[in-house]
Amino acid sequence: MIKISRISSPLKDKLKNLETCSQLDGDGVFEGKYNTSGSVLIRNNYIGEISADQIIVDENGKLEGKIKSSELIISGKVDGTITADSIVIMETGKLSGNIAYKQIAVFEGGLIDVDGMKQIQEKEEKIIKISSKV
Repeated sequence: MIKISRISSPLKDKLKNLETCSQLDGDGVFEGKYNTSGSVLIRNNYIGEISADQIIVDENGKLEGKIKSSELIISGKVDGTITADSIVIMETGKLSGNIAYKQIAVFEGGLIDVDGMKQIQEKEEKIIKISSKV
């Protein structure tokens, strides 16, 4: 179990599956590739590829590389090629690199310094009319 007090208060309501959240903590650097269907909390430096339903970068965390997530919450620094349905940049967060997103929100104080931004369009529903011949 993690201590909520180490996460800025607006993030408390955003954490999913708190008891089973993967954590990368400490003063080291993690390099590699990580895939999970759950939540990941990054409190140290991560360099590489990461894919998760929810990725939270704490204000002391740095994430660099190829990032894919349904929800990316940034209180620290994130740089790389990012694909996310929802990106939330908190007051202390900084986002850079190339991003593709469906929704993005930036709290006052958060920074975006990207090379390219692309909004992912929702897939259009195709409706086919079926008529019966009698």
